[in-house]
Amino acid sequence: MSRAEGALHHRTALACEAASAAGVPGRFRVWDEAGLRAVLATDPALDFLPMVSGVTRETLPAVAGFVTGPGWNGVKPTVVVPAELGDPPMAGFARTGDRLLAVKRLAPRPAADAPPDVVDEDTFLRVLLAGFEAHGAVAAFMAAEHRMTAMRRFLVVERETPIAAAGMTIHGDVAVLGAASTLRAHRGRGAQPRLLRRRLQAAGEAGCTLAVATARPGSASAANLGRAGFHLHRRSAWTKL
Repeated sequence: MSRAEGALHHRTALACEAASAAGVPGRFRVWDEAGLRAVLATDPALDFLPMVSGVTRETLPAVAGFVTGPGWNGVKPTVVVPAELGDPPMAGFARTGDRLLAVKRLAPRPAADAPPDVVDEDTFLRVLLAGFEAHGAVAAFMAAEHRMTAMRRFLVVERETPIAAAGMTIHGDVAVLGAASTLRAHRGRGAQPRLLRRRLQAAGEAGCTLAVATARPGSASAANLGRAGFHLHRRSAWTKL
């Protein structure tokens, strides 16, 4: 779990650095402190980003003081608590739902003889953002993130028409399966399971021993990850009152 969370944190750091360089609104900061991992984004449209992870029995007592520190600029991050800690006493916090951390062990495999995926960046971004129906600062952040040189891009094409897109980054031997979307008119036809299989294959060929993704409980993404053999770790989400 620590490796999985660490890879996600590194991916977020790269994305925030890219967003800042691209002029996405707000201020971004990603850091580690006293065993906790923190992400700050000040634009209200990016309220899904501010987060504190790395919570353990040892670091839990420091959380309350940490999230009220001056470095947050008044932003209230989501604190993610692993299920093995149960529902800890979080005085002054409100429970704001659950999140899933999906983890799958991989066996590195020899690269296939097939040529690597060659995906036009602009086409990829057009499909990805249209599938998410993203606008404004969210679209700008996603575009900056998925233009990173570290990003591996994958498309599903039907009858010469791109209909679905997904990204992946590799951090050491951990593959982070990032955003994935399908154009509304083409949903329900298996595009996302195809993209998931292809990324897992590419991750194994790159020598990865672990793949990690996030999803909302009960979502189609969570169901696809479960069917692909991911173990879904439920984590509770808390926000300071």
